Amino acid sequence: MSSLALAGALAVAGGVLGHRSAAVLATGGYRIEEDEATGPAGRPWWPPVALAVMWGVLGARLVDVAGGAALPAYLLIGWLAACLTWIDLDVHRLPNGLVLPAYPALLALLAVASLAAGGMHWRTALAGGVTAWLLFRLLSLLPGGGLGLGDVKVAGLLGLALGWLSLGHVVLGLALAFVIGGVVSLALLVSGRVTLRSAVPFGPAMCLAAVVVAAGGPDLFTMVASV
Repeated sequence: MSSLALAGALAVAGGVLGHRSAAVLATGGYRIEEDEATGPAGRPWWPPVALAVMWGVLGARLVDVAGGAALPAYLLIGWLAACLTWIDLDVHRLPNGLVLPAYPALLALLAVASLAAGGMHWRTALAGGVTAWLLFRLLSLLPGGGLGLGDVKVAGLLGLALGWLSLGHVVLGLALAFVIGGVVSLALLVSGRVTLRSAVPFGPAMCLAAVVVAAGGPDLFTMVASV
């Protein structure tokens, strides 16, 4: 199958999975009493579109990495990005029930990719995960930092995925997350939708940055460093 055909097939599969995931998320089953959430849980139209685009782009960009063995790990990240973005926008929480099981699943997929690649990718993956987790844990301890333990756990997960590509990808992913988060917060502040005291969920910015950087492929950091 050509890379274009694979990307198209993955886009269709992503759209179908996004539709099914949105139907489940729309029930608000992830909500807990402490969330005090009311009203519709979200807008079901966007997860199918977002996941179709993410899976199509990831398929086109990563089809040749480790002979295609790395692709399933990043498709998992794409699906998690869509689900976690929905939930964080709704209740400002990144649930353990979704994040924690993703760790062993991602580690298993990255281990298979490491075997196929025949390199030491697993070392940089672990280093990336630990580095991202520690950085966000330190930031979460700062007064008024606005980061919660959910952000810390997701950071470690995304650090694993980006670290498999290289530690440079982790640096780019973290930097881009703060850029996206800052731009979105500023836009919301200027538009009057939030105030300086409002809590703006950071999970969507982290997830979007990770997918964008992963879609850049293993040569992304080298390209950026040479500019």
